[in-house]
Amino acid sequence: MQVDIVGRIRNLQLPVTQPLIPLYECLVNSIEAIEDSGITDGRIDVYLEREARQVALSGNEETTLASIRDVTVVDNGVGFNDANVKAFFMSDSTRKANRGNKGVGRLTWLKVFTQAAIESTYPQDDDLWMLRTFRFVLTTEGVEDDVVNEAVTKERRTTVKLTGLRSEYEKHFPKSLETIAHKVIDHLLIHFVGGRCPQITLHDADGQTCSLNHIFAEEAKERAQEVAFNLKGHDFKVTVLRYQSSASKNHTISYCANQREVLEWKASKAIPDLQGRLTDDKGEQFVFRTYVSGLYLDAKVSSERTAFMFLQESDLDFPVEMTREELDAQVVQSLRQVAEPYTTQLREEKRQAIEEFIQQDAPQYRFQLQDRYRERLARIPANISRDQLDIELYRTQKDIELEHRQRAAEIEKVPLDTAAASPEYTALYKQYLDEENELGKAALAKYVVHRRTILEMLDAALKVQESGSYAREDLVHSLIYPMQADSDEVEFSQQNLWVVDERLAYHSYLASDLPMRSLKAVNATGGDEPDLAIFNTARAFSETKNPYQSVVVVEFKRPERNEYPAKEENPVEQVLRYVRKIKEGMAKDKDGKTINVGAIPFYAYILCGLTPRIKAIADNHDFVKTPDNDGYFRYHQSAGCYIEIVSYDKVLNDAKKRNRAFFERLQIPMN
Repeated sequence: MQVDIVGRIRNLQLPVTQPLIPLYECLVNSIEAIEDSGITDGRIDVYLEREARQVALSGNEETTLASIRDVTVVDNGVGFNDANVKAFFMSDSTRKANRGNKGVGRLTWLKVFTQAAIESTYPQDDDLWMLRTFRFVLTTEGVEDDVVNEAVTKERRTTVKLTGLRSEYEKHFPKSLETIAHKVIDHLLIHFVGGRCPQITLHDADGQTCSLNHIFAEEAKERAQEVAFNLKGHDFKVTVLRYQSSASKNHTISYCANQREVLEWKASKAIPDLQGRLTDDKGEQFVFRTYVSGLYLDAKVSSERTAFMFLQESDLDFPVEMTREELDAQVVQSLRQVAEPYTTQLREEKRQAIEEFIQQDAPQYRFQLQDRYRERLARIPANISRDQLDIELYRTQKDIELEHRQRAAEIEKVPLDTAAASPEYTALYKQYLDEENELGKAALAKYVVHRRTILEMLDAALKVQESGSYAREDLVHSLIYPMQADSDEVEFSQQNLWVVDERLAYHSYLASDLPMRSLKAVNATGGDEPDLAIFNTARAFSETKNPYQSVVVVEFKRPERNEYPAKEENPVEQVLRYVRKIKEGMAKDKDGKTINVGAIPFYAYILCGLTPRIKAIADNHDFVKTPDNDGYFRYHQSAGCYIEIVSYDKVLNDAKKRNRAFFERLQIPMN
């Protein structure tokens, strides 16, 4: 049977993000060739050749260095003798099946590079040494120019030169010698950890060299720990390495097959405490690099060595098979065991940070500090920002609420005639009531925190801004109620009328900064736009047929505004004009019938700073000063309207006083 190499490689699945796979394959082949030779001074040299042009004059190494073009791997292993070359020429050879070799590794050479040139010197017998050369190219046959001659030099030496890095892989191929070195170490780490790795040296075109064994010795010496476990009759070994490389930022778990890294994932997905670098007893920072190996993984690796063929849960009809999730759980437990001495303090610091944040900024989450939720809080990553912590606690609360609803559904399913006598039902119902109480308190606490936040924002808006002037009145307006909207559009949670008066929230209809002709409550005309026009619901047992108990007009003025020119309408005249406009219109009841609003009491609030000009306007209109000297009031007889001029300071301070008991109860007092 013949194999079409072109078609075989075309069908080979190798992502462009993994351009180093051919280099890894060459290195593993060299390691195995050195093992087969039986020598103790094995050596592998990797030579990198670059494009002639330089990419940039400034920046980091990955941007300034020219792209890699060719890669040459030289070793002193057993070489391409007759047996090895026969296996090489055979697609999907099983010669090294006992090592997990799928016989397709060399095919990745031509997937990433245009061709490979091989030159190998090896002993035929004690006195005869042979030199074999051939090219591995993308043709139907694959092998060309296969020549074997007697060697002049009697020294083991095999060279594999991969030339012509393909453009789609070139953009993902690292340029820095250090980056390539660390990636190779990561891939072959299980060989380094086991102490069986030959000397491997990288050589750049400019003469720069890099010893991978030296790097590993400096960064990982005496930092490996092994944990063994058995899952469904299969033995696994977990090698956990404290890795101090500055290039490694994440704690990782790698599944290996036949001493090769195949699959890597972040340990923080399963252990949130492993979010950042840890510190050992010598003050050195490190990450955990965890390598998992076993015969089960050797058997389940794909032919390209980029994935494992785990079964899905629905396919688990065989007791010796396992899902990826089952293996992950056992591996994570092994890593936890090793990481425990380093994460204990981290967890305590995280717990303190969470408690401090809840006490100071988010009392609505306080119930999560109970022991029953300790495991949930443990899932939150350490060393995150306060904003991110708020998001994590919010997400946890939503999970608790969802489970609470599911528990309520379970309770409803229990037949009433059996519920009373069931201890399980009693326990379930008690837990439900406890959680209902906790969630209710949390919701109330959240609303109280919202109120404090609004008052803090209002306090800031009343001060001089960075521009040197005071905030515009529309900023204050928006804090209390959204502009250019009415109560049909605005949800209750979006309005903060309680800042002015708690009773204003219980209105029938409210228009905010809308033209009078568009108000749904009256048939008023004109384009005047009261800041707030509030129509309050009639009392349930009132004898009047009027649809509204009262109408309130609120006008916001810019904090500390003092310019009210005589030629312009002052705030008092402005609100009186609004009142007359509404009274001239005809109110609509719930059935759309028009009703005269003349007998309905009107209230108007002018919120402003008590500047000299405002005080003068109040005096000129016969206003009376309030006992606390923070405002003025008057009943306008002909307009039938009670008018109050209130300082922003009074509005803010009164709101703080009304809510102080709630703030102090949650231990979040305001100044």
